[in-house]
Amino acid sequence: RVFEKSSQEGILYSMHAQNRPDRALQATLATLSTHHILQLAQRFTQEHPLPPRRGRPPRYPEYLVLALALLQVRENWSYRALRQKAPHELQVSALPALGTLWYRLAQITDARWHAFLAWLAAQGIGRERAGVAAPPETPLVLVDGTGVGYNTPFYARYRRGAEIRRLRSHIKAVVLGYWQGGVVWVVGASLGGAYADEGRLLGAWLQAYGSGVVGSGALLVGDKLYGYRARLLEQVEQVGWVPVVRVEPGVRQRVRAGSRVRALGRLGRYGWALRARYRIEQVFGSVKRAYGSYVECRSAVQARRWVWGMLVLWNMVKLVNVGGEFFVWVGWEWVYRRIFRTPS
Repeated sequence: RVFEKSSQEGILYSMHAQNRPDRALQATLATLSTHHILQLAQRFTQEHPLPPRRGRPPRYPEYLVLALALLQVRENWSYRALRQKAPHELQVSALPALGTLWYRLAQITDARWHAFLAWLAAQGIGRERAGVAAPPETPLVLVDGTGVGYNTPFYARYRRGAEIRRLRSHIKAVVLGYWQGGVVWVVGASLGGAYADEGRLLGAWLQAYGSGVVGSGALLVGDKLYGYRARLLEQVEQVGWVPVVRVEPGVRQRVRAGSRVRALGRLGRYGWALRARYRIEQVFGSVKRAYGSYVECRSAVQARRWVWGMLVLWNMVKLVNVGGEFFVWVGWEWVYRRIFRTPS
């Protein structure tokens, strides 16, 4: 019965994928195929290779290391489980030793993760624009912050109250999502330590990447926190974006800074964009439901890599669902992972 059911699902998916692509099975954060992860990582490293360095060349290619990092996040595997189960998933004969694997994963920098994330977003935005005759909405860059915990504080059981909250380790992430009436693409992220200031994280991202893959002319939509930062609003205007945030005067002081005055005047024209800010919260909710809001890492380096992996997997899923040559693989991988693979 299981074989008949899986065969029927595979046949039905093949028919839908050929005749009605809009009704075919959609990839999710839990069912994203290993084939897609490996193929997209390989394409990225081919189009954007690392600059040559002195010394002995690495034995294992970069795309394999990136695929291992993403596979670990998707399955929530430990390093030992990753070495044991990844060869079957990736169809490779040999993997790095445990120490080498930990070192290679830790060597993936934030800049490299960001380049991978932005490349996926650029691919998806390009395909999405090609599918419509005219963009339906003004492009929005939705910005908000979230946190992912690691290294649980319950090792120090003798501490109580505020001390426990100070001990709780988490990664603060300011995420930028691009939306133009369709899919929310994560176009950038800036990570910091526990209790990091979101305004400073966004300012550091703008200073490093400017407008990124989005370009000028978009509306930057944020919460009231960014409306109090006059210099940050000026920095947003310098990269070519139009900040749309709520600006309110103080109890005894009116709005005087030029950037805040301009943002206050835009609310009448672009106030509708604030109603779309919930879409970036949906990204956080979906990612944390699939992979959790707490990662089992003891070091900040590994926790940051885990957060980058979550965001990259989100863009991968959306890119697969947009269409193209990746579409036809989703159903068979889903059937195999959900029906044929036993718990062992």
